[in-house]
Amino acid sequence: MVEELFADIGLDRTEGVIRSGIEKLDRLLEGGIPAGFTTILLGSPGSSIEILVKQIATAENVTYITTEETKDEITETMKRFNWSIPKINFVDISATYYSSVLEDETKRVSVYQQRSKLKLKELIEIGSQGMPSTTKSDEDFLAVLSKNVKNASPGGIIIINSLDFFLSQYRQEDVLKTIYAAKVSNLKKKGALLIVMTKGIHGELFERKMEGLADCVLELDVIQKGSSFERFLSVKKMRNFAKKIGIARYAIDDSGFVLEMIERIM
Repeated sequence: MVEELFADIGLDRTEGVIRSGIEKLDRLLEGGIPAGFTTILLGSPGSSIEILVKQIATAENVTYITTEETKDEITETMKRFNWSIPKINFVDISATYYSSVLEDETKRVSVYQQRSKLKLKELIEIGSQGMPSTTKSDEDFLAVLSKNVKNASPGGIIIINSLDFFLSQYRQEDVLKTIYAAKVSNLKKKGALLIVMTKGIHGELFERKMEGLADCVLELDVIQKGSSFERFLSVKKMRNFAKKIGIARYAIDDSGFVLEMIERIM
């Protein structure tokens, strides 16, 4: 049996597979994610992909690059599900970015307050200047991403949650180049690079490019049937492991992400 085959491996990254920490997901993947693979996690809105990602982050040797939530928000969710929380290397881009946004808005409000005290003649003189000029954060978040992937521990799990943030800040071509470099770095380190992206909002062509770049593609969908919802996780692509292609129904309960029935697609 697959479970018995990997029972002695544990979290050892030297045997060619990296476990997700979720038993049934590893069973669907027939042991785990092959070492060195770059995996795209495509999630439709409402798929609860954020729960899956946080649960994977409770495995060992994890670098978590977060743009959607702060470190404190993530750990608070982990505690709510009563998961054991290992030492995670957080790269909290979210906190840095939103801090700069708040600082920028504070400056903007300050400029308006100053203008409100000006006389009508002075306001007319500066009226053609448009919006108040404020300083934007000059942090290069793509460079931060590239640096932390490069410096991640060999054989570990690297989570980028999510690519949506970088696509809102940079050109798609620049993001693709950075992800390709991250893929090469991860391949050398024999780790598991997991990249989260919302399905259907960045254009079909870009999605196809990302799927072509990836070694593995996992897709989460939610389908409404009457007054209820059904959620499915599909293994759409697994490079050189065609027999791992499959689909499973899943649910979210008090313990987190739970896979139910698994079907193989031959």
